[in-house]
Amino acid sequence: MPRRVVKDTFYEKAKKEGFRARSIYKLEEMQQRFKLIRPGDRVLDLGAAPGSWLQAESALVGARGLAVGLDILPISPLSGQNIVLRRGDIRTLDVAALLTELSLPFFDVVTSDIAPNLTGIRDVDDAHVADLFLAVVRVVTEGLRKGGNFVVKVFFSPGFRDMARDLRPLFSKVAVFKPKASRGVSAEVYLVCTGKV
Repeated sequence: MPRRVVKDTFYEKAKKEGFRARSIYKLEEMQQRFKLIRPGDRVLDLGAAPGSWLQAESALVGARGLAVGLDILPISPLSGQNIVLRRGDIRTLDVAALLTELSLPFFDVVTSDIAPNLTGIRDVDDAHVADLFLAVVRVVTEGLRKGGNFVVKVFFSPGFRDMARDLRPLFSKVAVFKPKASRGVSAEVYLVCTGKV
C-alpha cells in the first residue's frame, strides 16, 4: 500500500529559503507576537539541532549579540559569526561553567524546541517529557537574567497544566501559544514566558 504524502508548505518554504527545518516559522511567529529577542541579546537555544532556530536567532541578535546552540546531537556548522555550537546533554549541563566559558554573566533569552524520542507508550513518553522540562527549567533558573524571556515546547499531556503552573511564579507573564507552523495533528504547544522575576 503506498504511503500517503501530506503536502507540507512550511517544509517546502524552509527548503526554498535556505533554512534547516520548518520549525523556524514557529519561532518567527512567536517573535512577531511577543518580541522575545532583541538586537544585542545573548540567546541560549536548547535542543538546537538541526539549527533553524539558531539561523533566526543569529539574525535577530545581530553582530553585537550571540546565539549559543546546545544539543546532544551534532549540529553542522552554521555561517553566522555570532553563533557558538556546543554538544552536550542539558540534564547534566553545568550552566555556570558554560557562562564562564563564554565570558557571559547570564543569557537574555533561552529557547527550547527540544522533544524526547517518543516511544508511543504514553506513561513512558510523559515521563521523558517531564524529565526534559525539569532540566530546561533548571537551566533557565540558573542562567537566565532577571527580566529575561523564555520559550519552551511542551505537549498536551496530564502534566501540561502543572508545567504551566510551575512557570507562573518565575515570570511576569506565561502564555500558551500554538504557532500556525505546528502540524495540526501535533499535540505540541509552546509556553512563552516573558519577564523573569
